[in-house]
Amino acid sequence: MKYDAVVIGAGPGGYPAAIRLAQLGKKVLIVEKGAVGGVCLNWGCIPTKTLCHAAEVRASLGFFQRIGLGVGDTGLEFAKLQQWKEGVVTKLVKGVEFLLKANGVELMCGVARILESGKVEVTEAANKHEIETDAIIIATGSTPVPLPGIEPDDERIFYAERALFFKHVPPSMLVIGAGATGLEMATIYNAFGTKVTIVEIMDQVQPGLDREVAENLAKLVQRQGIELHLSSKVASIQKSDATLSVTIELPDGQSVQKEFEKLLLAVGRRPLTDGLWDSAVAMETDAKGFIKVNEKLQTSVPDIYAIGDVTGPPLLAHRATRQGLVAAEIIAGHDARYDPKAMPACIFTLPTVASVGMSEEQALQAGYEIEVGRFPYSALGRAATLGERDGFVKIIAEKGSGKLLGMHILGTGADLMIGEGLLGLELDASVESIGSSVHPHPTLLEAVMEAAQNVRKKAIHIKN
Repeated sequence: MKYDAVVIGAGPGGYPAAIRLAQLGKKVLIVEKGAVGGVCLNWGCIPTKTLCHAAEVRASLGFFQRIGLGVGDTGLEFAKLQQWKEGVVTKLVKGVEFLLKANGVELMCGVARILESGKVEVTEAANKHEIETDAIIIATGSTPVPLPGIEPDDERIFYAERALFFKHVPPSMLVIGAGATGLEMATIYNAFGTKVTIVEIMDQVQPGLDREVAENLAKLVQRQGIELHLSSKVASIQKSDATLSVTIELPDGQSVQKEFEKLLLAVGRRPLTDGLWDSAVAMETDAKGFIKVNEKLQTSVPDIYAIGDVTGPPLLAHRATRQGLVAAEIIAGHDARYDPKAMPACIFTLPTVASVGMSEEQALQAGYEIEVGRFPYSALGRAATLGERDGFVKIIAEKGSGKLLGMHILGTGADLMIGEGLLGLELDASVESIGSSVHPHPTLLEAVMEAAQNVRKKAIHIKN
């Protein structure tokens, strides 16, 4: 069999790449060993956000009662919630399958192995197919990083994917890792009634996030009833029939022992490339196994491309999608480059966190003289109408020029608002242009305008 391009992996990078190649007139085969949509659609972004939404609604019940709405907590029918989540995933997976078929992309369910440049072997059930192709795109994604000394058993000790399929809400759970995955799972199950403890070896949640934002997020997480231990680590785990007895080493040298029913490992991800290419393929990787690519997303083998998590951080679905579209256009002969000025990221905690561009610390480390503008949700009319007083918008700008360097939002709707910061960075906007643009009232987006005005100490609704 001969194809213009073979895409290995049908996740958020692979299937858009395959569709774009087909749109550009190429004969395309996409190979997927699991479910179409990859981790993001089946065991990551989408199912997690369905549970996030349910957790957010449940957490809002007290507010509804306070403002006079006759809404009571009628209990959590967890099996029904899981059924709804699976329905959402199934519908979206079928949608992707339809799009692949409608665009003429051939789908093969099997395990791919790159034999050499231009040649791929696919094992489909008991059959092996040797396929010739002009170009290969590796889009196999990532898998959780194991923690030495802690062996998952998928019942009591597990990775985040398993936590999406619980049959009941556990009474207690320890989360190791306070990155995006750990924080999201912690806030979800805390809202459902689980007593959650988080242990993070670094000195802030979501390492790399603007420190001011991270510190405020940590306070909100703790206020919700989650026990948080930073600069700490798990020293030992003892299993009994009913519980896990865990010793946690604290930063002051002391230790505490606690009992948990469940333990979630969320300490990072590594590239999923095991057995993907033959030893004869000269694929260059970094020290952590991520595939090295150039601005055209080519690997060290020119007709083999790599996109998404296998190319290293940031490990984001939308980054993979954009890389997939660029790789497809390059393969089709178009003059394209993967060179974004900014990459937004969101953490779907309660409330949501969104950021794009430099943090305050990163801007200073890069040598910028900076000015910072802030605007709190507590001074925002629309936030008051929603009963959402926690959070703020923070804008980092270059001193003098006012050039936007970064935007960070902690609060309800952050994921919907961060796009303004993204466009501002892509268009080299100044805080004056953002602050002088007419923003609709009453909306949460006004907080962005006021934060931009606060950089020059001209915000109206706070004391500058």
